[in-house]
Amino acid sequence: MTTEAPEAPAAEEVEAKEIPNIKLYIVAVITGIIGYYILLANPNLAFISVILAWPAIVAGAGGVEHLCRYGLGTGTSSIGYWGTAVGGTVVFATIFMSSQIFDLYSPFIVIIVGTIIGYVVGLCAERIIKMKIPEQAQQSFIITGSAAIFILIVLEVLSSGGVAATKLYYTFPVIYIGTALVILHPYNGSLGAGENQPRTLLLAWCEASLITALFGIIGLLLPDAPFIPALGMLVISLIGFAVFVRIWWKKVKEDTYEIVWTGYPAGVPH
Repeated sequence: MTTEAPEAPAAEEVEAKEIPNIKLYIVAVITGIIGYYILLANPNLAFISVILAWPAIVAGAGGVEHLCRYGLGTGTSSIGYWGTAVGGTVVFATIFMSSQIFDLYSPFIVIIVGTIIGYVVGLCAERIIKMKIPEQAQQSFIITGSAAIFILIVLEVLSSGGVAATKLYYTFPVIYIGTALVILHPYNGSLGAGENQPRTLLLAWCEASLITALFGIIGLLLPDAPFIPALGMLVISLIGFAVFVRIWWKKVKEDTYEIVWTGYPAGVPH
């Protein structure tokens, strides 16, 4: 009989049991495109499009998780900000070329351009910088493409009802920073020896709904933004956040040996 603790599974064994991030990205692309055209058809159905935008944050967070498992350290935040910067810049730049043709095909344009740029940069990291991270190029374009999808949907909600997105240029920094944080933070927030994809991605769902709630509040306060789409974004986001937090917290307690209250008053049950 032995008292030795069982060995932790190898990284390859853990990843083999996880959902491949490319599948998450494909789902995000499909739901993002559907969500965009729902907004074009009826801006008052923005609450549906917001739900369909959340998978993009989950896919992006999955890409960050994969890359940062290989020891990027402080690069966790860097890769999140970089990926969102690429995706956001593609969206922000292309909306100034707005036309009827662009409006009709914009989700395809931003997804393709964002994916290509992300892939090229990831390939450079593989071939030139020699980072030696498996699937570096693929995970890079997942992050950039996911950010582009999400930001496009958010801008479309805030500018729906005939308001030109270019008039909302002063919201671009907030949208960029908010999107970057919810893509990079789920892995940082779950970091530790017991980090796993299900709990990290559940946190991504929580943060995706939380950030769209913030954008909904911003939409209600903006004089140029439509009221009903912004209100729909806020309400559905708060509902989603309440649901996802309960599921995520249940998962946290399942994966945690013990939760101890260290604040005041003492003896608060959890």
